[in-house]
Amino acid sequence: MPFAPSVDGELLGSIVQIIVIDLVLSGDNAILIGVVASSLSGAERRNAIIIGAGTATVLRVALAAVATQLLALPFLAAAGGLALFWVGWRLLKMDKSGHSGGRKAGSFRQAIGLILLADVVMSLDNILSVAGAAHGNVGLLIFGLALSIPLLFVGSGLIAHFTGRYPILIYIGAAVIFRIGVVLIVEDSAVHEFLGENFFLEVVLPWVAAFAGPLLYVAVQKLRNQPVNPLWVSRDQGVSRSAD
Repeated sequence: MPFAPSVDGELLGSIVQIIVIDLVLSGDNAILIGVVASSLSGAERRNAIIIGAGTATVLRVALAAVATQLLALPFLAAAGGLALFWVGWRLLKMDKSGHSGGRKAGSFRQAIGLILLADVVMSLDNILSVAGAAHGNVGLLIFGLALSIPLLFVGSGLIAHFTGRYPILIYIGAAVIFRIGVVLIVEDSAVHEFLGENFFLEVVLPWVAAFAGPLLYVAVQKLRNQPVNPLWVSRDQGVSRSAD
């Protein structure tokens, strides 16, 4: 009986940690899915959200038992981080004009490819974090998985809707992806063992990458005299986009 308060306090602490982890990391997935899906319209947008969020959910369940062992493999997390750099860059360069025909079909395949690749990497990161906060408690692990499902579906749908009016969400989404990419590389078991504890690499560099990635995209597009994504659209343009 004397131990009940401490046990309850530890349980409550774990629950709070899991909620925060899901809000942050499932939110990252939702941003990626929503921003990519915003380049589509109608049934294709809904299908992209369902496929993306559904795949992320399935991956979380499937990887729950093996996440710790997988990320302990040297250079696996680093490879995932490098893959996310490519995802972030493609996210910025995706066609968002809503053209129809073959271009639209190609955009759908491209969107699904980006979502699935990011889902694999980011779901592994999410489930590892939740498993760590659960401290071997299967009930808490299931709670974390269950909480991530509505966050993925509802969050990605909302973001896909608002990205049409506020394309700045595309830059925010890419910044999130670049930041996670650096975090995965720095936290890779082999890389971390080689570099050791380093405040700049672990804390500062991920945020530098978050800002530098989108800025580099803008600079490259300008040098090539290519258009860049706007930060927002006018109300008339927004209505036109939603009608497509």
